[in-house]
Amino acid sequence: MIKQFWDWFTKQQAGLRKITDGDYDLIDSILIELRKIQTGLAVEFEKHGDLIVMTISADGVEENFDIVQEIVNHSPTIDKWNFVAFRQPVSKENINKITITVKGIELDPKKLKFLPITEDDNLYIQIFSGTLTDDNKSDIGYGCLMLIDNLIGEYDCVTKVRGYEFYNLSESNDFADDLKPLTEIRDFLDNYYGVDA
Repeated sequence: MIKQFWDWFTKQQAGLRKITDGDYDLIDSILIELRKIQTGLAVEFEKHGDLIVMTISADGVEENFDIVQEIVNHSPTIDKWNFVAFRQPVSKENINKITITVKGIELDPKKLKFLPITEDDNLYIQIFSGTLTDDNKSDIGYGCLMLIDNLIGEYDCVTKVRGYEFYNLSESNDFADDLKPLTEIRDFLDNYYGVDA
């Protein structure tokens, strides 16, 4: 099925270039073809001059990581296209420039805080937001995970952290001095896992 997907893509690629102009029907057509390989995948596009970068994402589902890697590993060479597995982290220079808005609530990683917790050799991250309520907890949680994808990359978001929990910032009063800005999560993980920056 992977070969068939890339055969289809190669034949359609000239028309698919319009995708960066906001033609969302084209995204749907790609997703329909990808679903023939595996459900639950996502695609994202960035344009850099004439080059279009297509990211194939497992959408945070670890069970789909191998198939995403396999799809990208079998991608053809097509002029002015680049294919990437998993959402990649933004450059460190741009970390302070990103925000995500979820249902009208802006999430700014400079204002969000995190607390690492180690339990049974597993790393968990607690995220604290001043705007989190019982009513918007799932939306804020989803937005925070999108931010973390942008801050550390999809692969590390899933493989380096066992789980995430979301709380209102007021719940951190007893340990507020231990909280770190979410913008520092990449550096924290690099230090935690002994990765040279």
